[in-house]
Amino acid sequence: MPTPTPRSHTCWTAALAVALCAGAVYAGPDALRMNQIQVIATHNSYHVRPKKGLVEQVRPFYPNAVTFEYTHAPLDVQLDRGLRSFELDLHCFPDGYQVYHVPHVDFGTTCKRLVDCLECVRDWSARHPRHVPIVFLLEIKDDREALAMSSALPVDAATLDLLDEEIRSVFPPERLITPDLVRSDAPTLEAAVRAHGWPTLDATRGKVLFILHEGGRNRDLYTHGRPSLEGRAMFIRSEPGRPDAATLVMDYPDVEKIQRVVKQGYLVRTRADAGLLFTETRRQAALASGAQIVSTDFPLGEAHAETGYVVALPGGVAALPNPVNAPPSQAAAVLEDPAYLQSPVAIGSE
Repeated sequence: MPTPTPRSHTCWTAALAVALCAGAVYAGPDALRMNQIQVIATHNSYHVRPKKGLVEQVRPFYPNAVTFEYTHAPLDVQLDRGLRSFELDLHCFPDGYQVYHVPHVDFGTTCKRLVDCLECVRDWSARHPRHVPIVFLLEIKDDREALAMSSALPVDAATLDLLDEEIRSVFPPERLITPDLVRSDAPTLEAAVRAHGWPTLDATRGKVLFILHEGGRNRDLYTHGRPSLEGRAMFIRSEPGRPDAATLVMDYPDVEKIQRVVKQGYLVRTRADAGLLFTETRRQAALASGAQIVSTDFPLGEAHAETGYVVALPGGVAALPNPVNAPPSQAAAVLEDPAYLQSPVAIGSE
């Protein structure tokens, strides 16, 4: 499967026309599992560039403030462009979770409350019920002490329970892919994904999956008394060998390491670029690794202004059979209705 370059593809409609003429069909219920596809994600998906001049003002205190200089489209617009995974930074307050990056400094967002973000995606999903699963990575920021945010709540067992409640307040059980669903009757979650695999793609269309993008203390709190995430709404950033291991976050695209765990059954997120810095080598590695979720700050519709750098699947489609673990017989499968892309963007012509 060729790796996309910024100016090497025509628009997605032409690519899909070729695939359909070649006999490609929507994957059947037993043809692919949900971990046998690959999609593109955005990093800090809610983000809006700070007001002009603010970055320079705060650079003495935040040397990396230059990395705040980007804006993403609203989540539903990103979905129209073919993005199928999002990352949201969360801050917990008495009235619920809010979504932004750094308090007082980098707080621009397209959806202020977590439930607003989720409702935006839920409503888009209702209009496009056969989409491939949409994956959220949720990262809780605990910065009360550093910025004297007395009204913010500490991250503890209660606030983590609240996070589950907010997710379930927006998405009903039949729209959630949960650890219990994937584990079924296996002894552990890890045993399920390694021995039996994930649910089929057709069984998970129109659904969403959440990953708590946390290690350390927050992960320990979330898994306490629930070694395989029993009853939880979210998966976690785990490691092989843990009973809760199903979803892994491997930010740097080490092709050999990621291919190995993808073949073992894990679902992996990696990054094609970071800190607004990018190379063609890293992008190619991320796509070739077989990570099911490839994250970028430069998706379709938001290519780098000077170089045209953009991260997209060949043809600009929303999902493709995974280059590492999809059956060869499904290599040409068309995984979503082309009509779901309401705002097609030609790769290299932005």
